[in-house]
Amino acid sequence: LAPPSPHPATPFSRAAMAASNQDALIAELQRKVAELETTVKQREMQYYAARDSRAMVCHTGDPCFPEGGIPASYAKTIIQDYHHMDSNERLNTSSYVNVVFEPEEAAVAQLGMGINIADQTVYPVTFKVHDHVVNMMANLWHCPPSDVFNEMGVHAGAGTVGSTEACLLAGLALKFRWRRWYAAKHNLSHDEVRKVYPNIVMSDMYQAAWEKLFKYMDIEPRLCKSSYKSMILDPSEAEKLIDDKTIGVVCIMGNHYSGHYDPVEEVNEMLTRVNKEKGFQVGIHVDGASGGFVAPFQPEMHDVKWDFRSENVLSISASGHKFGESVCGT
Repeated sequence: LAPPSPHPATPFSRAAMAASNQDALIAELQRKVAELETTVKQREMQYYAARDSRAMVCHTGDPCFPEGGIPASYAKTIIQDYHHMDSNERLNTSSYVNVVFEPEEAAVAQLGMGINIADQTVYPVTFKVHDHVVNMMANLWHCPPSDVFNEMGVHAGAGTVGSTEACLLAGLALKFRWRRWYAAKHNLSHDEVRKVYPNIVMSDMYQAAWEKLFKYMDIEPRLCKSSYKSMILDPSEAEKLIDDKTIGVVCIMGNHYSGHYDPVEEVNEMLTRVNKEKGFQVGIHVDGASGGFVAPFQPEMHDVKWDFRSENVLSISASGHKFGESVCGT
């Protein structure tokens, strides 16, 4: 037989223990309720999707980083909800960029997310693909081999994030080329020539991307007013705006308002004469954002020297995403 318990249980002691446990449980529940109320007030963690779906994630208030995150699947849903407002091709009837992708196109674009093409030393094979595309475009636009091509096996060119970046690079190339010429002509030092305010000539049919060149790169725009009858750059009017501070003339192959092509050949002939008469070296940049990948395949344009066949054409930019040829930003 077991010895008697020194503290035998009594109905009173059992009730006291039950009450004590109940008080502890109530206190613990109250603490958790208080924590939940604080969390909900802070709105840093959401327990019900319906509440978050009613909240506006992108707003004009005082945005800040949350202390806690949300599941990846839910974050994806939020982005998709906003993205849907811009990506519905049935509503995108006023744009000439591609809005519908083939599955293979989207998959190839996704591959690029794992590559930093700016660092060609780490991703040399990807950059070989880049250079191959540059050479294809140079061939399409009749670019003659240069010393750089003979040495490196690739023409001078670069893939950019859209034609805006391409226009900026072209403008900078024209500016630096002009700066060396102007400094030599006027016997100016590097610091002195940087104080001179250059200009660039183009028609008033230019695309808004050029506004960034004017403002960011400190270049004066000299605009030729286009006739409503022609909608193109008039070479004779452009000539009146050229002086020794002109870095170049922009010819637009397919302006954004009417799609007309500027007369590159006529502008080239005018510049050849002006450069010879005045000792200038003004060149042409062809903004082929809309027509650079269209004109080469137009039968009526085969004999028109709008590209590097004209001696004063120094650079050409084009967009692959115009008219649904590829994804936006190429």
